[in-house]
Amino acid sequence: MCAADIPGRGPFYTYDEYVAQRIEVPSFTPDGVFVALRGGDWIGMSATSLRPEYAFSDMTGVLAAHRGRHLSLALKLLAVRFVRAAGHRRLVACHHAANIAAIMMNRRLGFVDRR
Repeated sequence: MCAADIPGRGPFYTYDEYVAQRIEVPSFTPDGVFVALRGGDWIGMSATSLRPEYAFSDMTGVLAAHRGRHLSLALKLLAVRFVRAAGHRRLVACHHAANIAAIMMNRRLGFVDRR
């Protein structure tokens, strides 16, 4: 859905590959998945997994036609609330260097750049 816009994304997983690599792993946390809907259609999502030492922002994105309405920010704030409620104090996110909008949003939320 939103992953198609990730710079340098490459080919998509097959369904079975996605399930094996993203869902059927110990860090997958169903309670950390938030979906934005318009009518009955998915227009955005945020997925956050819990690791022993930290939480990881796996993906936050909104379909291009629905951007500019702060939906990514709202989804990321839900993720931050989830992480805090789970007792974690550290949330990590990774971005492609060309994904300026995501980088700026995370900086606005207090994420610190590390290289």
